[in-house]
Amino acid sequence: MSAYTSPWMNDELAFFRRSVRQFLQEEFVPHDERWRAQHHVDRDAWRKAGRAGLLLAAVPEDFGGGGASLAHTAVVIEEVGRAGISSFGGAVQEIVGHYVLAYGSDAQKRAWLPGLASGHLVGAIAMTEPGAGSDLQAITTTARRDGDTYVISGTKTFITNGYHADLVCVAARTGEARAGAAPPPGRARTISLVMVET
Repeated sequence: MSAYTSPWMNDELAFFRRSVRQFLQEEFVPHDERWRAQHHVDRDAWRKAGRAGLLLAAVPEDFGGGGASLAHTAVVIEEVGRAGISSFGGAVQEIVGHYVLAYGSDAQKRAWLPGLASGHLVGAIAMTEPGAGSDLQAITTTARRDGDTYVISGTKTFITNGYHADLVCVAARTGEARAGAAPPPGRARTISLVMVET
């Protein structure tokens, strides 16, 4: 019986998979136990991953990414899981990068995406709250406009990549709906993602 091959796999992705697998075996697997014990990866692991093309593979090259497809990102995520590495939050880095790519201004994309792709910046997501968990409709953190800035008030917990974070994507309530209440008709967008540079 032959091994299963995904229908989206092609020669280029198979080559990429081999390079990702080799990188992880040489650079991450030997350190994973120590990283788990210290509750974070070493900072230089991010830069190594960036140099190896493991970060933001599907972000356009104009913004510092790999210019590849989401299939390349899927390969990285699969191989990190296959290697049993639970200490590296590369998937969160991808999520933050794609939020910036989808919703950021051109200036924000140019300021943040190259650093996220190279591993010189580490992205984190602050959504989970005590008492609300990851139920975004129940969050109570607020972001109030104050001139050209926002004042954020609230508490977040379980922030993946928080130890090294340079850019934190914070889920905060900017609309008028009360926490735990259904948003009023036409006002469903009461929660925003606010990018905070550390």
